[in-house]
Amino acid sequence: MTIYRRCTKQVATLLNLRADAVPESTKGSQSAAMILRTLTTTVQGLAELRNELGLGHGRSAASPALARHARLALNSAVAVSEFLLDTWHQRVDSGVLVLVS
Repeated sequence: MTIYRRCTKQVATLLNLRADAVPESTKGSQSAAMILRTLTTTVQGLAELRNELGLGHGRSAASPALARHARLALNSAVAVSEFLLDTWHQRVDSGVLVLVS
């Protein structure tokens, strides 16, 4: 298991964003559970894309990725990040998640 997948699973557990935490009686629960399962996969895919096509690891050659691939990666990262941050804020504001100083 990669560091990205492990960290994503830890965050999902902390925020109670596991697919099995979605009540089955809630409308759209199957769809919501499916989306939650794909969060980890999305983060893993972004990490792999960065490793294969990115400029990290000391690469200096231009990336073969097209602009549309870059936009897809960016928008996916933004969507996942905003969802996690929004969930974190909601959990803190509701008292479900308590910050320790």
